Amino acid sequence: VWFTGNSYPGPLLPYESELTSFLDGGGRLLLSGQDILDQAAGTTPFVHDYLHVAWDGSEAQNDKGTATVTGVTASLADGVGAVPLHHEVLQAEYEDQVTPTAGASGIFTDETGKTDALSYAGSYKVVFLAFPFEAYGSAPQKADLMKRVLGFFGP
Repeated sequence: VWFTGNSYPGPLLPYESELTSFLDGGGRLLLSGQDILDQAAGTTPFVHDYLHVAWDGSEAQNDKGTATVTGVTASLADGVGAVPLHHEVLQAEYEDQVTPTAGASGIFTDETGKTDALSYAGSYKVVFLAFPFEAYGSAPQKADLMKRVLGFFGP
């Protein structure tokens, strides 16, 4: 579980080689935070090849204040419905929209229907929430999402 909280720009940049090794070894990664992809941080080979995100480094998908995320049908968030994001937790609205690539699937969308989270299953597994987990819904909703993610990861 990788939790960034309010950490930008580029909170993953110093750790990408370690995360690459971890995933190459069959690891499972739940990554959550806001502004993880901010600026050029989202254009690295790690983001494209391991998180399975297409990001052009522009503001088109960056800092999209999001009131609710909605589970995508036939994903690990199937049936979740709309869940509020509580921005008072981090005092900011820096959610990102992501474009899944290379076998990844969207699991949450924002109010405009754009993808805000994805999952990928191959020789490793990734769940990437481009919004802060700590701002996600109520305690029971957080517990449900974590249970779904751990179920996706398997034993």
